[in-house]
Amino acid sequence: MKITIQKTLYLDEIPEEIDDGLKTVGERFAGAKRILELACDNALKGMYVTASEDIESLRGILALIDQNLEEQQSLCLSYEKIRIARQFPTTETEDVQ
Repeated sequence: MKITIQKTLYLDEIPEEIDDGLKTVGERFAGAKRILELACDNALKGMYVTASEDIESLRGILALIDQNLEEQQSLCLSYEKIRIARQFPTTETEDVQ
């Protein structure tokens, strides 16, 4: 079962959150590779139904990885926008003009 959660973080915690998220994606890729290898082995043994089940499992993991990557990409871009905005703060007079 998949769930989506929201987190509240301090700004300085975001880089660590990004790093942790990308490590999780890497671990999921490693698991996906193992399942792909299992599917290949089952196909070579002529166990095509089992290979098909492995492939279905792999597709689910790849969909989750894609969603995780989308979340990490969004977090990276949002964090960078905040960093840039903090480097070049605008004043009220600049906003009016």
